[in-house]
Amino acid sequence: MPPSPPVKIPGKFGLGTLSMTMRPNPPPLKQSIETLKYATTHPDFGVKFINGGDFYGPDNLNLKLLKDFTDKNKEEFNKSLVFSIKGGMDGKTHKPDGSKEGIARSIENVTKFFPPKENRPQILFEIARVDPKVPFNESLNHIKLYLKDGSIDGISLSEVGSETIRQSAEAAPISCVELELSILSQDALQNDVIKTLSELEIPVIAYAPLGHGLLTDQTVNHPEQVLNSIEKGDIRRLFDRFKPDTFKQNLTTLKALYDFAHNEKKTSLEGLALSWIVKISNLLNFRGIDKVTKILPIPSGSTKQKIDANLGSIVELSQDDLKKIEEILEKHPIKGLRYNALMEKTLFQ
Repeated sequence: MPPSPPVKIPGKFGLGTLSMTMRPNPPPLKQSIETLKYATTHPDFGVKFINGGDFYGPDNLNLKLLKDFTDKNKEEFNKSLVFSIKGGMDGKTHKPDGSKEGIARSIENVTKFFPPKENRPQILFEIARVDPKVPFNESLNHIKLYLKDGSIDGISLSEVGSETIRQSAEAAPISCVELELSILSQDALQNDVIKTLSELEIPVIAYAPLGHGLLTDQTVNHPEQVLNSIEKGDIRRLFDRFKPDTFKQNLTTLKALYDFAHNEKKTSLEGLALSWIVKISNLLNFRGIDKVTKILPIPSGSTKQKIDANLGSIVELSQDDLKKIEEILEKHPIKGLRYNALMEKTLFQ
């Protein structure tokens, strides 16, 4: 039996669902289902790629949300969707678990909600982080067994380095790789990871394209309110860039980008941030890359209003605009790691 081809990643945008379920006080499921329906059926930007996680909230809350959403759809509509579900994390320690048992537990949990051959979207399983205790090829081999028997439709990777990407692509059909990418976090462009993915023609799923909420009009207009609204238990409290001193230092950078967005491009800071990713997706001759691979930004948003604010404010950027954005960053370099010193060790493995 020939290996399954990679699942095609649809659309120009995707949607992250972490903010719908993995927060101290998640919104009502009914509201989140309505938001998912709105985003996936909108005539201008109908999203077909949804990113979730079996550890995105307590008691399988994220999987329950996605299941309840699909239960309300017609089979034909569900089959037009792609769900990439992160797993392979120990629910008690919140550390990667790439063991045979850990992979089995995650995938079988996902398929409990989305059984094979039923009224479901295409399901990608995405190991959330590389487990340093288990050779990655072993973790990948465990996942491949579930691809072979039809339990899942494809494989996605997350926060992996170039060497892991090349080895994985030789061993299995990799549908996409999820990486943090935004105007403020360009590590994946600077360390050749996106160059590797472009050579292999593997799409990038760009999470946190709004810098975990930094690249928003609200942050520039009401910085103290935004910082004070981060609840206890919100993972951003652990991030360097959300420490009060660093947050305040970076407001200079954010204000400069905000002014460029509003004064020159007549859009919001959110619009500029997402337009930047849309522009570099499939771009020719960019930073030593002959042709950048497809990049799908997946902003998270738990209300219809946030979906409109994000996806409804895209503008066309020119090469000169890209240059001006880089000049802003050179003049006002962003301060702080995108996570923190301890968490950075889990990235690009």
